[in-house]
Amino acid sequence: MTAERGTRALGADPMRTVTDVAEIERLMDLAGGERPALLELDGCLTRLREVWAAQSQLASLDSTTLRRVLAARRTQLGGEEQ
Repeated sequence: MTAERGTRALGADPMRTVTDVAEIERLMDLAGGERPALLELDGCLTRLREVWAAQSQLASLDSTTLRRVLAARRTQLGGEEQ
């Protein structure tokens, strides 16, 4: 995403000079949120990689093992065994 597209997405006009104090403060607060946003994004990407790894490992299970684990999980969650 380019800076120009990013400002449009926020409803800001990059060619307009901002003079309103409240708007400048809002922009400063928003601009100051870059590090927390990057940390949050990093956490989301880490979680997504963990999800993909889990999916890959589950996909490699044989059907007998998978059925057995699913049945045990269903029992633990209070479901009925089939």
